[in-house]
Amino acid sequence: MKLRSIFMTSTILVCFAAGAARAGEIKVTYPSEGDLLPSVKNTFIFGNIKPPTAPFYINGTKINVYRNGGFIAYLPVSEGNFVFKCELLNGATTTYSRRIKIRTSPQSVISTGSLRLEFISPSSDLDISPGDNIEVQAAGTPGRAAAFTIKNVAPDVEMKELPRGSGRYFGVYRVKDSDEADKAELSVKFKTGLFASGAHAMSKGHISILRSPVIVETSTDTVILRNGIDSGYMMFLPKGVKMVSDGRSGSNRRIRLSSSETGWVDDSKVEIAADTAFAPQNETGTIRLKKTETGTTASITMQYPAAYAAEERENSLRLTLYYTKLHSNYVVYDSSDTFVRQVRFSQIAENTVAVDFELMPGSELGGYDVISGTRALNVELKKMPVVSGVWPKPLAGLRVVLDPGHSPKLVQPYDGAIGPMGTFEYQVNRVTADKLKDALASLGATVFMTRYGDENVQLTDRPKIAKDYKGDIYISLHNNAIGDGEDPFSQPRGFAVYHYQRHSYGLARAVHRSYVKNIPLPDEGLRFGDYAVARMTSMPAVLVESAYMIMPEQEEMLNTPAFQAKLAETIAAGVLDFFKVRPRPTPSGAEHVIRKPDTKPKPVSRIAPVVRASNKKSGALPAKKVKK
Repeated sequence: MKLRSIFMTSTILVCFAAGAARAGEIKVTYPSEGDLLPSVKNTFIFGNIKPPTAPFYINGTKINVYRNGGFIAYLPVSEGNFVFKCELLNGATTTYSRRIKIRTSPQSVISTGSLRLEFISPSSDLDISPGDNIEVQAAGTPGRAAAFTIKNVAPDVEMKELPRGSGRYFGVYRVKDSDEADKAELSVKFKTGLFASGAHAMSKGHISILRSPVIVETSTDTVILRNGIDSGYMMFLPKGVKMVSDGRSGSNRRIRLSSSETGWVDDSKVEIAADTAFAPQNETGTIRLKKTETGTTASITMQYPAAYAAEERENSLRLTLYYTKLHSNYVVYDSSDTFVRQVRFSQIAENTVAVDFELMPGSELGGYDVISGTRALNVELKKMPVVSGVWPKPLAGLRVVLDPGHSPKLVQPYDGAIGPMGTFEYQVNRVTADKLKDALASLGATVFMTRYGDENVQLTDRPKIAKDYKGDIYISLHNNAIGDGEDPFSQPRGFAVYHYQRHSYGLARAVHRSYVKNIPLPDEGLRFGDYAVARMTSMPAVLVESAYMIMPEQEEMLNTPAFQAKLAETIAAGVLDFFKVRPRPTPSGAEHVIRKPDTKPKPVSRIAPVVRASNKKSGALPAKKVKK
């Protein structure tokens, strides 16, 4: 399942049967006119029709229509220009054609004419070091003998056709210590006999061999270091961290953290360090601990901002410091601190130090922050938040940050998903958040929102807002879609709850358990999700996908005030469960009395419940303005 790979447009095209006494109406919400979709054999189309009972066909296939007129269909498509022909049979036939384009398959086509050869990768400049492998790929006429050449470095390196007959050619060259190259050309060719003709192709990129690493420095805050190019997240670094770079591929720079660890960073987020004569070399000094209102702060004396990775373990937090030597002769504990039991540290590699913060038995880490200070690295270790647990305000003392996912944009396409009837996700998310805010506040929590209306809030700003509010827990509200080419009917579609950090698992499990108990939709499970708003380290954070916007019946549910209220009650119940709040006690005098069978029942007074009228506004969504 792709969480949010689609940005739907709000353009809705309508077709009326001219002059018909009972004109029909067809609205195709997705895909938009002229959309370019990936190379797929089938894709989905959804929208709505009027009247909903009229027979409806797309490209000759009869389409099931929901009672409100919404529909979604999964139909075959072909590469190139493609047309969905929609027909509504309601007296006079109403027709409409939606034109899209399907990308051509990247697979090689067998050539029956002249030789064909195309360079695939590398497609951009490479800066590499001795010992690195240069991997070359090309595509062309099958069944040939291919080779690549790095000018003035490696001539005619043999390439293999894998699989045989596919027209896909692969080759590898390992850079030697003696090799030298500065923007050397890279080419591929078919080998030929004395009288045979060949084919030739050039790479857009050039090869440069580094004689020594480059020292770079992060130029902005929250610089992301990844495990690989376009791969998973490795660490987040502040401004001013020096690192060693020994390679580059296009706009991505390779970072050498240690002899066995590398990462990749966007080249635009770093700059060549002013002092490049020496590799960055930090040194740890005295470690001081201090009790705080939320836990413990540890200050590690260091000369410069450090490249670090944090890992939550069973009853501890490990901080790995790169380009660092261990020279901590003292640890100063706070005698009033009852959270951190002990600090242990070791030199785990030549220039890598590990610092372990072990917690007191029975303590649970509720989040952490790592902040670079003046000649120190400060680690804030936070206890799991606590609540009063006393009714009628059992969540008193809790600060909750609610995040209504996505925002309306000033220009199309709109952010988030859209339903067949034209409901935008950001609207549903906000309405549900408003109801959840009221539910949590009535239980005593102090509730903040990342957006209170239809203002635009950037994704990267949402965790910062939550941190500024000093939130104890964070809940991001979403509704789901799928990626182009996926079959909406291939599996049950319903709700899912995501977490990322170890300290967020308990909250996610409790909220998911409440969904299973209360929400009448398929359970897609409790999940780990590498999403920006779930990666927050400073507090337990979860992301909920309550339903699928693209399924007509679920879109209708999401627009129903009763279901919106049910979602709010369900999440609030999950929060109560997470904090182990006991059920609300029965009103005084109305509790059941447990008696022995041979005991004569005593009269029990009854108090009529007080019924309070609600004057809150309906949770129905506002009318949508559709741009034509």
